[in-house]
Amino acid sequence: MTGITHIRYPIAALACWIAFAYTLVPLLRGHRRNAGLTALCVSFGCQGMYLAMSTPARWTGTLFGTITWYNVSVQLWIIAVLASQQILLIHWMYPKAEARVRARRRMLLLAVVPVTMVVLFFLATLQGPPRNVFKHPGDQPFFVAYQAAYLTAFVVGKVLVARACWHFAKLTDHAWVRRGLRIAAAGAAVELVYPAGRYADVFLTQYGWNPLQWSDVSRTTLTIGMVLNIVGWTAPLWGPRVSAVRGWLADYRSYRLLRPLWLALHRAHPEISLPSSTGSDLSALYDLRFHLHRRVIEIRDGCLALRGHHGDPGAVLSPGRGAAEERQAEVEAAHIAAALAAGPRVPGQVPVPVPEGRAAEDGSGGGGVAVDGAAPDPAGTGGAPATAAAGGPDFSADVAWLVQVSRAFARQRRRPAAARAGE
Repeated sequence: MTGITHIRYPIAALACWIAFAYTLVPLLRGHRRNAGLTALCVSFGCQGMYLAMSTPARWTGTLFGTITWYNVSVQLWIIAVLASQQILLIHWMYPKAEARVRARRRMLLLAVVPVTMVVLFFLATLQGPPRNVFKHPGDQPFFVAYQAAYLTAFVVGKVLVARACWHFAKLTDHAWVRRGLRIAAAGAAVELVYPAGRYADVFLTQYGWNPLQWSDVSRTTLTIGMVLNIVGWTAPLWGPRVSAVRGWLADYRSYRLLRPLWLALHRAHPEISLPSSTGSDLSALYDLRFHLHRRVIEIRDGCLALRGHHGDPGAVLSPGRGAAEERQAEVEAAHIAAALAAGPRVPGQVPVPVPEGRAAEDGSGGGGVAVDGAAPDPAGTGGAPATAAAGGPDFSADVAWLVQVSRAFARQRRRPAAARAGE
């Protein structure tokens, strides 16, 4: 074993045992009848055993020295990993009753592999201690046959796992199951480098192949593939938590981006906020979803309060897509800023129609109204800020639209007054 193996294998073994414990907990909590989860747990345990047993050089022997039964037991753990992964996929892909039958048949078929390996290795020991040197493969035919049986079973098993994972990933609607299966398929494909290198060690050494140049490469890819397997198979367990964290961060970002618009409306109409509301972004860290809903509601209430500036509401501008949405957000932000700048309407003041030419200038397409002494209605809403109803019943879409308006509102506030006057 090389020095890098002493670092690589223990780290990978630790990752396997963590994954084993992670999947064992739900089994101990009452999911013992979940055959798929049981197979997954067994798979991680077998990988952990293989990696842990491969670490101590004084037990496994030198890379090109004498092979013992200990080495055979290490490779049998790999076969157990392949078997448990195939059983797991069978239970995922088929109904429960059919999966039991198929799993039983697959287990009987796979049982031939370790029996064959043990018999061939025993026959090899009758000719002397098996050696991991194959310059003359004819000197130890049974050990060569043993290696061929092990490597062939490895390749077939990994190909079956990779194909099944990739195929099943196309059928599932669960995002993290789909991602995990594709990662597991990639891990199985990466692991195929290992048997390719070992095939070359056995059958090409007599033609000048130098195993020392590729031993680290083949074993490193095996470890990388196992780590990818761990990540892929456990993705459905930890993936939803990652999504929840990402969702929380997105909500907090939206909450902060809504602050400029909320603060301007709050200053104009303090009654829109709860008495206990501090307006601090840090105060929203506790129960963020509630505070985000409150901020959206208060912005809506503030926009409705702006009706006092422009008269009765008319048609409502709905957000578009892409550049159109950005333009509409700019128009809506300008409308809110103008309403806030105009102040409360003088009693008895009535809205007057915006001339068609002026409406065209503003890009509203006509239909707007202006209050004498107040800013025109560029959105053609008849005086009601479009934000009052844009976004519809979908809260996520509503938040996204209000964030667009708030960012546009903040940009307009940052512009120099002379630049705004020139517009």
